[in-house]
Parts: sequence; structure tokens; C-alpha cells
Amino acid sequence: MPEIRYRPASGAAASGAAAPDGIPTSAALTLLVALQRGGLRHRSDCGGKALCGTCRVRVLAGGDGLSPMTERERARLEAVGEPLDGSVRLACQARAARDAEIQAIL
Repeated sequence: MPEIRYRPASGAAASGAAAPDGIPTSAALTLLVALQRGGLRHRSDCGGKALCGTCRVRVLAGGDGLSPMTERERARLEAVGEPLDGSVRLACQARAARDAEIQAIL
């Protein structure tokens, strides 16, 4: 089962701590749902509908194991001025089939 290693946003007080041992996930779960199930509170103002962009994360490792970016995710990232090269993803849309390391942006 793949794991997500999570780091809070730089300089932010984390709600819950970083998960050094990793959070179990599967390709069936979005990163956001996996984080929530792992006990971490990750910001998502729209509730995971790809409408706000507040759940975006920087992909530090394992980006090749994340699901392909959808047009909806691409449009939201473009609207908030993020690169579309896969280095930033929406936690409410991306799913991990292999281990990944991510960092909250907000």
C-alpha cells in the first residue's frame, strides 16, 4: 500500500504534525481524503470540489506515481497562478498509486 509523507506549509503552524512515518493511501483515495483519514487537517475551503485551490500541495517526491492531472485540476491551478508541470497538485484531485512526499502550500 502506498504512503504519503506530508509536510506542513513553510512557516505555518501545523494542524496535527507532519507525518514522518507516512500516511497509508491507495489509488482509490484522493490525497485529501488520505490525509484526513490519517488524522491531518489539510485546508480545503470548497470541501474537495476543485473550486478554490486551497488544498494545493507541492510535490517533493513521487510525482510520477500520482494520477494524471484532469482538465478541472489544470484549470484551477492555472486560475491561481501555479505551474502546470506537475510540481503542484490539488490534494482533492490527485491520487497516489505509489509513495509520494508532499508539502502544503497554504
